[in-house]
Amino acid sequence: MTSPTRGERRILLDVTTTRSDGSGELPALAAYAFSSGGALLDVQPLDAKGNSKVSLPVSQDGDAVRVVLGPQMEKEEISVGEVLRRGGIDAHLEVRANTDKLEPVRFDLTADLIRPWHGRRCVVRGTLTKRVVSGGITLELPVCNAAVDIWEVDPWPRIIVHLPDLELERLRDIIDGPWPPIDWPIPPRPPIEVFPGLAPGVIDPIGPVALNPQPLPPAGVQRSLALRAPIASSASMAMSGSAAARTTVLTALAFPTDLQIARHAARPAFERAVIANIDLLRPILCWLYPRRVTKTKIATVMTDECGHFRIVIWRSIFDTDVPDLYFTARQRIFFGFWITIYEPTPIACHTWWNYVCGTEVRLVTTNPLAHACPPCRPIDAPPNWVLFMALGNTSVWRTHGTNSTTAVGQPGHDPARLGLLDDAAPWGGTLRPRLEFDNALRGTLNVKYYRVSYKRVTDAETAWIDCEKEIFRHYIHTVGTDVVITPLPLGPNVVGSTPHLFEIPPALPPVGQWSLPDVVLDTENAELHSDLFAAGIPFDANGVPTGADNSGKWQIRLDLFDTAGTMVDPEALGIAWRVPASASLTGTIQTEDAATLGLVNAALNRMVLTVHIDNNPCSATIGAPTLSNVPAGGGCGVMNYAVTTEPVTTPFLAMQRNQHATYSFYVQRGEGPATPISMSGIAAANNAGVISPSASVATMLGTCIDSGIAGFTEQLYVATMSTDGWSRLSGLDRSAVRAFVIAPAPSGP
Repeated sequence: MTSPTRGERRILLDVTTTRSDGSGELPALAAYAFSSGGALLDVQPLDAKGNSKVSLPVSQDGDAVRVVLGPQMEKEEISVGEVLRRGGIDAHLEVRANTDKLEPVRFDLTADLIRPWHGRRCVVRGTLTKRVVSGGITLELPVCNAAVDIWEVDPWPRIIVHLPDLELERLRDIIDGPWPPIDWPIPPRPPIEVFPGLAPGVIDPIGPVALNPQPLPPAGVQRSLALRAPIASSASMAMSGSAAARTTVLTALAFPTDLQIARHAARPAFERAVIANIDLLRPILCWLYPRRVTKTKIATVMTDECGHFRIVIWRSIFDTDVPDLYFTARQRIFFGFWITIYEPTPIACHTWWNYVCGTEVRLVTTNPLAHACPPCRPIDAPPNWVLFMALGNTSVWRTHGTNSTTAVGQPGHDPARLGLLDDAAPWGGTLRPRLEFDNALRGTLNVKYYRVSYKRVTDAETAWIDCEKEIFRHYIHTVGTDVVITPLPLGPNVVGSTPHLFEIPPALPPVGQWSLPDVVLDTENAELHSDLFAAGIPFDANGVPTGADNSGKWQIRLDLFDTAGTMVDPEALGIAWRVPASASLTGTIQTEDAATLGLVNAALNRMVLTVHIDNNPCSATIGAPTLSNVPAGGGCGVMNYAVTTEPVTTPFLAMQRNQHATYSFYVQRGEGPATPISMSGIAAANNAGVISPSASVATMLGTCIDSGIAGFTEQLYVATMSTDGWSRLSGLDRSAVRAFVIAPAPSGP
């Protein structure tokens, strides 16, 4: 209700309802009073008898008041247009300066008036995430505290009948074919899906999302479409996105017979045919008529800390179609400004046509200004758990020794691969353990701190080294009208007399919500700089290591402490040590008991993870090529042949002292893609592993054999397998390049 101005006279208006035809139960209703300019004057709910009183101002100039009876709404949703859109019925009256009493306003609620208030409610739910790339890995993080605006879009049947003749002719031309080279992109397709009527594995070039990046209604309508083109080669061309490819594919498509017949008919008949096939044509229409679509905002809902949103909307009584919804999103940033972080265009190509109420809507933004929050991953574990989730972004489940098929003492365990990843890759660089803690540790067990330490497996128990790098979490909150991101230091702390302790992150920040301005740093719980304590040793010019090998198996230990800094006995407190039971870090995290996998020190009940670390760099060397075992002379890199059957040999040496690397070697002829010699494999451990592939001069020349002369480049790349859990340590890679020419031996003296 609008607050009265001082000295303003107001008058009460009785609003009553009758139900002459014995209509059924009513929903919660309210009486709304609006000025002639649309300002809300008052709103009051109807009582159990269907009556209410609204207060109206009496001004010197008088006013024409509009009283609307409709469903109860939240205050921020109320507007005269929205109440009417939800099925409100209205009455008009005059309130003049000399008005002392108003006649009651009576509404007779017949069945046809009540019907729009039943069955027009629709639950809309979804998730807003931000897609970020960190270390070459794509992540989707929840966007919290964002305003998602929901818009209702005019349905295509209404748009079609209002198109000018010239615009509609464009659609006739498309149905006539062939397709013109229209310059619009085809959005990327999802994984191949098999549809009825298509051979297994054949791509459907114009299926549910071929021309629409948002999924079309999950009601199965697309599966019944007649428009199918089981032409794998054409479908592949469609994925290329070129105008020629689109023309080829779309020309091959066969439109339904009724649509083809109607394309030459009068406008009314053509309109009816288009509307009858609207599910088929909708992805095409969104690109043909992007500006013809109109939308009306019907609701705004805030996302929670997991990026989820849910709201009940009212479908318009003026639209008998199921909802067609479009979504945008805003978020408040510094200085109190709201910015749009999600608003895909064209609108019609990103509308959830025929939205099925209650189904999940997934919105993904890549806006760099969008604030993301930590992932909300439900953990399936017994009470009082501590989960060693990952190193970087790699689940520890992938490490040999940490799952039920490779753990020590379990079937399938290979001691030689202990601490390596499932693809035999070692760890290296800066390792960042990711830990999750049950809130009960802080809340009921008085366990507030943890400590991470490391040592070589063969070292004594007294050799443990504590992690000391500062660790932070960030949270986002408002200060006045400004949005501020504040760091929350977790440690290291000295608690009592115990150093190097880190605080278990609380469930909630001091104010606001958790934020991830840096995905890597805001998900780590410690840093182990393995490139310092297990530094790699390079090779010299002769392929001999210049020092002792520091690689091998290291252990990472996790201890828990109470609020006084005293180490606790996890077993006595009923604390469960857990590891993920899957390589995936998305969705619900299923866990396994770390103790049964041999990851818990039985004497002290501490969790200990073994990792194999290797920071040794690779080495790449290309030796001098030879022709019939004779290298090029004169420093010019030219080798002369007498006959084309002579062998050309290209020796090379790819090394990584523990063979934790792969190599790729090829010889390229001229500027083209021709590679007469190409091979790959595992790098050698020492300089005795020289590889010397060879091919005849004729093979090397290939299409250049008529001229008898060609130039070649040799390319060698040696790539380490080592990873820090976020990305492969490409800084340890090495490469080499060499060139030579083969030509006929000169004739004559």
